[in-house]
Amino acid sequence: MVPGIATKTAARPVAWAPQPRNMFVFGAGFVGRYVSERLLAQGWQVSGTCTTVTTKRELEMLGMNASVFDGTEDSLENIHSLRQATHLLISIPPIPGVGDPLLINLDEDLRRILGHGNLEWLCYLSSTSVYGDCGGVLVDEE
Repeated sequence: MVPGIATKTAARPVAWAPQPRNMFVFGAGFVGRYVSERLLAQGWQVSGTCTTVTTKRELEMLGMNASVFDGTEDSLENIHSLRQATHLLISIPPIPGVGDPLLINLDEDLRRILGHGNLEWLCYLSSTSVYGDCGGVLVDEE
Protein backbone atom coordinates (compact mmCIF):
# COMPACT_ATOMS: atom_id res chain seq x y z
CA MET A 1 0.00 0.00 0.00
CA VAL A 2 1.36 3.37 -1.02
CA PRO A 3 0.85 6.12 1.60
CA GLY A 4 -1.73 8.72 0.58
CA ILE A 5 -3.28 6.56 -2.15
CA ALA A 6 -6.44 4.72 -1.32
CA THR A 7 -6.67 1.15 -2.43
CA LYS A 8 -9.37 0.30 -4.89
CA THR A 9 -11.62 -2.58 -4.21
CA ALA A 10 -11.86 -5.03 -7.06
CA ALA A 11 -14.91 -4.61 -9.20
CA ARG A 12 -17.34 -7.44 -8.96
CA PRO A 13 -17.44 -9.50 -12.11
CA VAL A 14 -20.50 -8.81 -14.19
CA ALA A 15 -22.47 -11.95 -14.91
CA TRP A 16 -22.74 -12.43 -18.64
CA ALA A 17 -25.93 -14.00 -19.81
CA PRO A 18 -26.01 -15.13 -23.41
CA GLN A 19 -28.86 -13.86 -25.53
CA PRO A 20 -31.44 -16.52 -26.32
CA ARG A 21 -30.91 -17.99 -29.74
CA ASN A 22 -33.97 -17.17 -31.78
CA MET A 23 -34.25 -18.75 -35.24
CA PHE A 24 -36.81 -17.49 -37.70
CA VAL A 25 -37.53 -19.89 -40.57
CA PHE A 26 -39.15 -18.53 -43.70
CA GLY A 27 -40.68 -21.70 -45.08
CA ALA A 28 -41.16 -24.31 -42.38
CA GLY A 29 -42.07 -26.94 -44.94
CA PHE A 30 -40.29 -30.28 -45.15
CA VAL A 31 -36.71 -29.01 -44.93
CA GLY A 32 -37.44 -25.96 -42.74
CA ARG A 33 -39.47 -28.06 -40.32
CA TYR A 34 -36.67 -30.63 -40.08
CA VAL A 35 -34.20 -27.92 -39.08
CA SER A 36 -36.73 -26.33 -36.71
CA GLU A 37 -37.40 -29.56 -34.83
CA ARG A 38 -33.68 -30.10 -34.23
CA LEU A 39 -33.20 -26.54 -33.00
CA LEU A 40 -36.19 -26.79 -30.66
CA ALA A 41 -34.67 -29.97 -29.19
CA GLN A 42 -31.48 -27.96 -28.50
CA GLY A 43 -33.36 -25.25 -26.61
CA TRP A 44 -33.65 -22.63 -29.35
CA GLN A 45 -36.65 -20.36 -29.67
CA VAL A 46 -37.98 -21.03 -33.16
CA SER A 47 -40.54 -19.10 -35.19
CA GLY A 48 -41.44 -19.45 -38.81
CA THR A 49 -43.85 -19.29 -41.67
CA CYS A 50 -46.06 -21.80 -43.42
CA THR A 51 -48.80 -21.51 -46.02
CA THR A 52 -51.85 -23.01 -44.27
CA VAL A 53 -53.67 -22.67 -40.97
CA THR A 54 -53.49 -26.45 -40.53
CA THR A 55 -49.69 -26.44 -40.79
CA LYS A 56 -49.57 -23.42 -38.46
CA ARG A 57 -51.35 -25.47 -35.78
CA GLU A 58 -48.95 -28.38 -36.30
CA LEU A 59 -45.92 -26.12 -35.94
CA GLU A 60 -47.36 -24.53 -32.81
CA MET A 61 -47.84 -28.00 -31.30
CA LEU A 62 -44.10 -28.54 -31.83
CA GLY A 63 -43.39 -25.37 -29.84
CA MET A 64 -42.89 -22.92 -32.69
CA ASN A 65 -44.44 -19.49 -33.03
CA ALA A 66 -45.90 -19.85 -36.54
CA SER A 67 -47.39 -17.37 -39.00
CA VAL A 68 -49.24 -18.01 -42.24
CA PHE A 69 -47.35 -16.41 -45.13
CA ASP A 70 -47.80 -17.36 -48.77
CA GLY A 71 -45.08 -15.27 -50.38
CA THR A 72 -47.45 -12.94 -52.20
CA GLU A 73 -47.86 -10.60 -49.23
CA ASP A 74 -46.83 -7.01 -49.74
CA SER A 75 -45.61 -6.52 -46.17
CA LEU A 76 -43.95 -8.46 -43.37
CA GLU A 77 -45.41 -6.24 -40.63
CA ASN A 78 -47.84 -8.89 -39.35
CA ILE A 79 -45.04 -11.38 -38.64
CA HIS A 80 -44.18 -10.01 -35.21
CA SER A 81 -41.77 -12.78 -34.15
CA LEU A 82 -39.45 -11.81 -37.02
CA ARG A 83 -38.30 -8.78 -35.00
CA GLN A 84 -36.74 -11.00 -32.31
CA ALA A 85 -34.73 -13.13 -34.74
CA THR A 86 -31.04 -13.57 -34.04
CA HIS A 87 -30.79 -16.15 -36.83
CA LEU A 88 -32.70 -16.25 -40.11
CA LEU A 89 -33.18 -19.25 -42.38
CA ILE A 90 -34.81 -18.61 -45.75
CA SER A 91 -36.15 -21.85 -47.15
CA ILE A 92 -39.10 -20.90 -49.32
CA PRO A 93 -39.39 -21.95 -52.93
CA PRO A 94 -39.51 -19.34 -55.67
CA ILE A 95 -42.93 -18.36 -57.00
CA PRO A 96 -43.36 -19.09 -60.73
CA GLY A 97 -43.12 -15.84 -62.66
CA VAL A 98 -41.92 -13.93 -59.56
CA GLY A 99 -38.85 -15.68 -58.21
CA ASP A 100 -37.91 -15.37 -54.55
CA PRO A 101 -40.59 -13.15 -52.96
CA LEU A 102 -38.39 -12.06 -50.07
CA LEU A 103 -35.45 -10.97 -52.17
CA ILE A 104 -37.44 -9.51 -55.03
CA ASN A 105 -40.59 -8.00 -53.53
CA LEU A 106 -39.96 -7.70 -49.81
CA ASP A 107 -36.23 -7.02 -49.49
CA GLU A 108 -36.63 -3.45 -48.22
CA ASP A 109 -39.31 -4.49 -45.73
CA LEU A 110 -37.08 -7.33 -44.50
CA ARG A 111 -34.09 -5.00 -44.07
CA ARG A 112 -36.15 -2.46 -42.16
CA ILE A 113 -37.61 -5.05 -39.76
CA LEU A 114 -34.23 -6.72 -39.16
CA GLY A 115 -32.32 -3.43 -39.02
CA HIS A 116 -32.47 -3.23 -35.20
CA GLY A 117 -29.20 -5.16 -34.96
CA ASN A 118 -30.22 -8.48 -33.35
CA LEU A 119 -29.51 -10.52 -36.47
CA GLU A 120 -26.26 -12.49 -36.19
CA TRP A 121 -26.66 -15.07 -38.95
CA LEU A 122 -28.58 -15.48 -42.21
CA CYS A 123 -28.78 -18.56 -44.41
CA TYR A 124 -30.49 -19.08 -47.74
CA LEU A 125 -31.23 -22.80 -47.94
CA SER A 126 -32.23 -24.23 -51.27
CA SER A 127 -33.02 -27.85 -51.85
CA THR A 128 -33.97 -29.69 -55.00
CA SER A 129 -36.79 -31.27 -52.97
CA VAL A 130 -38.83 -28.04 -53.20
CA TYR A 131 -39.11 -28.32 -56.98
CA GLY A 132 -40.68 -31.77 -57.23
CA ASP A 133 -40.31 -33.91 -60.32
CA CYS A 134 -39.26 -31.65 -63.19
CA GLY A 135 -38.77 -34.52 -65.64
CA GLY A 136 -35.01 -34.05 -65.93
CA VAL A 137 -35.24 -30.37 -66.95
CA LEU A 138 -32.54 -28.04 -65.58
CA VAL A 139 -33.81 -26.39 -62.37
CA ASP A 140 -32.65 -23.02 -61.05
CA GLU A 141 -34.11 -20.22 -58.93
CA GLU A 142 -36.06 -18.86 -61.90
